[in-house]
Amino acid sequence: MEQVPSIGRLVQITVTEGYDLKGFKGDTPVTFIRVEFNQVVLGDSAKITVSPEGSAKYNFTSSFEFNPEGGISLDDLARKPVFLTVTEVLPKEKKQKEEKTLILGQAVVDLLPLLEGQSSFQTTVPLHPVQGSPLETPRSSAKQCSLEVKVLVAEPLLTTAQISGGNLLKVTLEAAYSVPESFIPTGPGQKYMVGLQVPSLGEKDYPILFKNGTLNGNHSEAKACYERTISFVVDASEMHFIFLRLGLIYLEEKEYEKAKKTYMEACKRSPSCLTWLGLGIACYRLEELTEAEDALSEANALNNYNAEVWAYLALVCLKVGRQLEAEQAYKYMIKLKLKDEALLAEIHTLQETVGFGNPSF
Repeated sequence: MEQVPSIGRLVQITVTEGYDLKGFKGDTPVTFIRVEFNQVVLGDSAKITVSPEGSAKYNFTSSFEFNPEGGISLDDLARKPVFLTVTEVLPKEKKQKEEKTLILGQAVVDLLPLLEGQSSFQTTVPLHPVQGSPLETPRSSAKQCSLEVKVLVAEPLLTTAQISGGNLLKVTLEAAYSVPESFIPTGPGQKYMVGLQVPSLGEKDYPILFKNGTLNGNHSEAKACYERTISFVVDASEMHFIFLRLGLIYLEEKEYEKAKKTYMEACKRSPSCLTWLGLGIACYRLEELTEAEDALSEANALNNYNAEVWAYLALVCLKVGRQLEAEQAYKYMIKLKLKDEALLAEIHTLQETVGFGNPSF
């Protein structure tokens, strides 16, 4: 890539206005904005009173110098946002010496347009409330809680030749599958950030993985996503939950051969009770009862408190006619309180068909 001139250039960030604001002490609080970039505070705005309509005209400009040879570099601009923190100044009480403040929320501004040839741009960025902030409950106004921001440099930071000869990488996260249950909001809506480590050398891919969650949403999209992931990732430690989720989708869609293949690969890479259980279920559905019992026995050896493992062991024993073992597995399943009502009904139906397996008969 062509060298960037070493002359420093000033990057100006102007926060013009805030919308749908309110405070801890009322709807017309006194507020100010702190601007930070690259772990440095660029400045604080004047203290501005929010109007009854929820707007505040800050018109505050701060700046930093872009100089790749001795300070802020292209890499900093590409991967570090500008942080804007809105803070409320609380009214002074009697005998109070120092001013008290409370943070209302924070916004971020992406400087990537400066690396795409733009010398200025304007954007409206959402203001994310901190926990407990009055901004968690929006006003009824048409505008959402946000800040109007302008970014300006005297001339483009990169020439057309530099842009066309560069290797700027963009990553777009369109959806997340199997997110943890803790991500599901029980109160006010939450905002989440995803980080992606990209190697500066070598050719290894680093996918974004959300682990240990409950699958929701479109199965076909999730299945395609998982299939693409396992087609190029070789790090077994990062793939365990991907195999589990993909295998579960195959089981639910009755693609048992694919489920068997997926769980077998998972058992080879990072065996666990759940990988062996998945393999056992797939083999059972394929009527491969010997393989199913072997896999379920492995699962049981790793965790003999899993009710679903005992349930499928009971099914296998019922199918092959081993009454004593079928009843024993059924007793353990009941003791461990199997939650899958459909699986329990399937066991009861098979017990009635073969005439044994339930000690209450």
